[in-house]
Amino acid sequence: MAVTATPIFAQTPFVKSLTLAAQTACSTRAPTATASLAGANIIELTAVSTNGLRIDSIDVKACGTGISTANAANIVGIWIWDGTTAFLYDEILVTAVTPSASAAASFKGSLVFTQPLNLPAAYKLFATVGVTTTAAGTALQVTVFGGAY
Repeated sequence: MAVTATPIFAQTPFVKSLTLAAQTACSTRAPTATASLAGANIIELTAVSTNGLRIDSIDVKACGTGISTANAANIVGIWIWDGTTAFLYDEILVTAVTPSASAAASFKGSLVFTQPLNLPAAYKLFATVGVTTTAAGTALQVTVFGGAY
């Protein structure tokens, strides 16, 4: 007897952005309990969802207020929180770029999943920076793309 499986598709597209301007650096890569997240500068990126989230990609974009101000080298950590502890899942390397108003774009980096990252309903994503950012030149924006189940 053959078993027929019914695929599950996301109900709605999901996009969420977080600006890391004047954000203090995180100094750990260790699993971190909920009570210690704020003290470790681990910032909520997505909230828990009703039925879970499918994450297809995560982008990091330099977004300082100066259009020609160089961003600094940095590293953005992506953390998965299971309701009690956040675990460092992956990191996106940020390279220093000097943009201009007409000839050079600001930094952009992406983490694209070949298999979607499926988060259960009670899970969240968090983000960190390895180097403290400033609003004027080194601010970063993290954007998550996917679908909500």
